[in-house]
Amino acid sequence: MNTVRKPLTTLALALALTAPALAAQSHADHDHSTPDGMAQHMQMMQMPAASGAATQQAQANGEVRKIDPASGKITLRHGPIPSLGMGAMTMNYRLADPKLIDGLKVGDKVRFTVQQQDGTDVVTRIDRVQ
Repeated sequence: MNTVRKPLTTLALALALTAPALAAQSHADHDHSTPDGMAQHMQMMQMPAASGAATQQAQANGEVRKIDPASGKITLRHGPIPSLGMGAMTMNYRLADPKLIDGLKVGDKVRFTVQQQDGTDVVTRIDRVQ
């Protein structure tokens, strides 16, 4: 009986130690191009923003994943934006001005400013970076 208990105990311990890392990895890069990804984003949006945030805008670095001039939207993959309660993710953003995407192409690394306007995340500035 003891020979069965030791491997089971070891397995249980290994699972207990591995589970948190796997759970964290599953949220490391949210993709908002799917309904599940959008649902995760909405849950995060309900989290309180960092204290002291005077305005609902922030700057972040990212990468252009898609440009849709017809709809005035851009898809950016970016790191965490703590002041807006966002983790690292890929997300579609509305552009404050369609001219903001002039000269940009998919794959460009960018620095952008996003502002929350009436519950919508809007890119108000975007610059290509090296």
